[in-house]
Amino acid sequence: MFCFGVKRCFCNGRDRGGLRRWATLCRSHLAEAKWFYSGYIPTVGEYLENACVSVGGPAAMFHAYILLGCTLTKNSIDCFKNGSEIIYWSSLITRLSDDLGTSEAESKRGDVAKSIHCYMVREGITEVQAKQCIKELINYSWKKLNKESAKNSLPRSMVNMSLNMARTAQCIYQHGDGIGTSTGTIKDHLTSLIVKAIPIEETSCMI
Repeated sequence: MFCFGVKRCFCNGRDRGGLRRWATLCRSHLAEAKWFYSGYIPTVGEYLENACVSVGGPAAMFHAYILLGCTLTKNSIDCFKNGSEIIYWSSLITRLSDDLGTSEAESKRGDVAKSIHCYMVREGITEVQAKQCIKELINYSWKKLNKESAKNSLPRSMVNMSLNMARTAQCIYQHGDGIGTSTGTIKDHLTSLIVKAIPIEETSCMI
């Protein structure tokens, strides 16, 4: 489905914003690769500015908008530009939730510094304090996201996508890495939701 969205984005040989978003996403990944191989620990501001793109939120929502069957016109693309705030806050929540759930495992296997590590090194605080800073930033981001979602100027489909991406990220990572592992709370949730039948007790009605 995602590939279908990419194809639609480049229909008739014309780029309507998709190529630009892929280029931005690739640049953000390249920046993280440079940090990793040079051993550079970015400031919290540097990390967050880049991470909101590298998490893939802006590109994913652009293509999801296409998959919903919405026609891409100049007005719709302009609407995406005007809706950058709501996409930004949704992407930030997604990235920070991901960091809280996966940073420990990713650090052990050798990965680019995450927001928690950036806070610890740049601010000189403990891991516990850094995680608390991230949680507070997530709460603040939710306030900003809710404020943006209340604006009538944005398409409802864009608002729903932004809210649902943030909600999904918090659900997946609230008990650790809900994607990179095959065990844990998320597996139990999915099993309960999809595999196990909901018990229905038969009751006799007296007339």
